[in-house]
Amino acid sequence: MKLDKNYVIAYWITFSTYIIAFVVMMLTIGYDYNAPLSNVWIKRCGGLIMLFGWAVWYMGRKKLGHESIDIDPLGELARIILHPKRKRVRKPPEKIIDTGIYSITRHPQYWGTILFYIGISIALECIPGLITALVIVLPAHIWRAKVEEKMMLKMFGDKYRKYMERIKI
Repeated sequence: MKLDKNYVIAYWITFSTYIIAFVVMMLTIGYDYNAPLSNVWIKRCGGLIMLFGWAVWYMGRKKLGHESIDIDPLGELARIILHPKRKRVRKPPEKIIDTGIYSITRHPQYWGTILFYIGISIALECIPGLITALVIVLPAHIWRAKVEEKMMLKMFGDKYRKYMERIKI
């Protein structure tokens, strides 16, 4: 399957936002300006948001299965961990996955990643990390979802359009 060039570009841009968010967090943890997040209950809530985000990401990744198309090293690593006995398959998806977590949201892995970065920023008491997650990671993933949806519409046409009408986010 030939992936849309814009999808590949969108992937690498969102991947770079992970690196930016991580670097921002590592460089700004422990400073006094993070004091508003230093309450133990706020940190625990951040930890719960982070775990919830990871769970949403995991459910989406697991539901796609070993035949999902991965263009990235993290996706390949996830495939190896979640489906260790399966070989990498590069073929177009045969159907739209619309059950499980995909019956709630069209992009659980993106939403899970966003929640993970928001949660970890709160748990680590890092206001700049939280701002980075909201101002850089979130918009990049929304844009990537739109690019992916255009590609899915080309692949599945009306079937995907009906799925989009049924599942709004």
